[in-house]
Amino acid sequence: MKHLLWIGLWILTLGCRSRQTAGQPADAGLPAAYRIPYQLTAPDQRYTVPPALTEISGLAYYKNDQLLCVEDEKAVVYVYDTRRKQVIEEFGFGGFGDFEDVAWVTGNIYVLESDGTLFRFKPGSTEIGRTGTDLPANTEVEGLGYEPATNRLLLAPKDGKFGGEKRIYSFDLRTKTVYKVWVMAESRLDEAGIDGKAFKPSGLAVHPISGDWYLLSSTGKRLLVTNAKGELLTSVPLDPKQFRQPEGICFAPNGDLYIASEGDGKSGYILKFLYRQ
Repeated sequence: MKHLLWIGLWILTLGCRSRQTAGQPADAGLPAAYRIPYQLTAPDQRYTVPPALTEISGLAYYKNDQLLCVEDEKAVVYVYDTRRKQVIEEFGFGGFGDFEDVAWVTGNIYVLESDGTLFRFKPGSTEIGRTGTDLPANTEVEGLGYEPATNRLLLAPKDGKFGGEKRIYSFDLRTKTVYKVWVMAESRLDEAGIDGKAFKPSGLAVHPISGDWYLLSSTGKRLLVTNAKGELLTSVPLDPKQFRQPEGICFAPNGDLYIASEGDGKSGYILKFLYRQ
């Protein structure tokens, strides 16, 4: 009789698991056990940036307590000290343009222009490198990240003629070659409860511990997390009252997360979220 009881409980458990699986969106790729290691509803720190960074559009971790920041129009990289809560240094690299993101890679600063052009220079140097990435015509790029494991930059287009797809391109720093490395159909996002057309990446960063890719979208106010294969892990809606216009994202080596928002008529700011394992 006890054996029959255990068998009955086992069958009931399997039935519950089947119903839970069936209730997920088709091919959503959202593992039920995945939890983002941040309290995105409660930032641990908030930094108001100076007027020069009201239109802050990109963010990168630089040194202890220091972040690299760029804004939309001026060819200047600002070093923001989170402990002193002020800009402590500036690196000019040209005139004016439409600058969307910044990355710090083995002693070099890379700045992304919206047409995919990459600027490269060492802090304080007057030697500025400029490289086109040969992305498809009419592509507008806003996200730039660095993946140490593959020594490549990752480029996240906001808009382009991609036939209902979202794409991530890579730029190999050794061969200076561009590859399409990540494709996700808008329909797949729709199935996962995300408005595929509204999701337009404005920032991209690789998590230093998990290696997962974090894609920020100011349009639709959302954070998407995938693995390096492009498999969707989770999606987090962002409160527009807290994330006014999120454009920049980066991580400290210990996993702490920083997200920058443009001012949109007010002061720009950076939010810090402690890594919670």
